[in-house]
Amino acid sequence: MKIAFKKIGAQTKKVDVSKEGLRIEGTLRRAQGTLVDLGGRMSGEVEVECIRCGESFSLAIDEDLKLRLSDGVYRGFDEEADVVEFYDGSIDMEQILDSESASIKLDYHICPKCKQQEGDDNGSTKETCE
Repeated sequence: MKIAFKKIGAQTKKVDVSKEGLRIEGTLRRAQGTLVDLGGRMSGEVEVECIRCGESFSLAIDEDLKLRLSDGVYRGFDEEADVVEFYDGSIDMEQILDSESASIKLDYHICPKCKQQEGDDNGSTKETCE
């Protein structure tokens, strides 16, 4: 789903995009100049890999999403939201979903079996699930 930057005004525009088990529901609203704010919720499930045993498992996702989208290069720093740059004059919602999914997959995850074998929060046991 692509939306032209020039079609985003002061009124909010609802967006809803799903792909491979993840969904973003939210709104787009003109912020200032070439910037658009995306606020909403990301939910669904993502297949991730356990850092201890290497097994894949499904991770439930349900979190707020706040991004600032830029039509071209963004110069500056934004403390309130991550900035995503687009260079063709349009917002690609599937690209945002792919990027958020990749970020989740690159994080460190421990499967339920390894958490159960861990024994305590500091990971002092050396057991792994096999």
